[in-house]
Amino acid sequence: MISFKDYFDGIHCHALENPSVKVHLGNRDHALYLKFNSQDILVEASYAGTINPWLGSLCSGIQGKHLSDLLQLGRTYWEETFKNDQFFWDLYQEEENQIVFYPLELLHAALDIYRGKDYHYKPSSSLVCRCFGVRENDVLNYIKETPDPTVSGLSEATKAAMGCRSCLTQLKRWLEIKKISTEHRYFKDRPRAKWLLEMDYLLKCFPHAEDWKMEIKSFKGDQIVIEYNKDANQKELEKIGEELQDFLAAGLDPDLNFFLARS
Repeated sequence: MISFKDYFDGIHCHALENPSVKVHLGNRDHALYLKFNSQDILVEASYAGTINPWLGSLCSGIQGKHLSDLLQLGRTYWEETFKNDQFFWDLYQEEENQIVFYPLELLHAALDIYRGKDYHYKPSSSLVCRCFGVRENDVLNYIKETPDPTVSGLSEATKAAMGCRSCLTQLKRWLEIKKISTEHRYFKDRPRAKWLLEMDYLLKCFPHAEDWKMEIKSFKGDQIVIEYNKDANQKELEKIGEELQDFLAAGLDPDLNFFLARS
């Protein structure tokens, strides 16, 4: 049996000819190659880039598995495969958060692309649950389409928060927004101070608010101006503006209009 240490020799580290799917995420230096047969069984897997024992061990373990089984794969794969390998456990305890999630992220991205769901990997769809490769669009679509969304229902539908659960706080915030948005509301019927408090809360829940350093600047009529402090081109600004409008209007009042202004 191959030990975890053997993967430092570059097992499975090579480009694969004619793969069913190849994926490379952002500025990472690895690409994952998967080749399926006509029955959706993974017949070969490899990766390219610097030697990475986590990716190498992943490629070994997933070969021969059906697509449906691969979709269920999580971090426990390594724990079960190398349960008697002390070298693995020494490394795993030191680096699991930085390293183990990365191969799973690549794998789930590749599987989604193979299934024709590559739209999840546009820049506007941020990763929410690293354990199972669940993205922002997956979560928001569940909340939008479910009359009474819950954390347990969300986990059942997407597997979000079924791993390390570090995403749980953000998921609860989004569910709270859904609850707020189902209440009867019209911005002219309530004091502006209450609207501003709710806007401020929802703005903090917006996935890009912290990165863009967003703050409410003014509220006049039905127009809310939100300042940001981030270098962005016109295309990025338009995309974030559309996301912000959809996100805040859904939680507040669809008649309100939100605009971005450089701080």
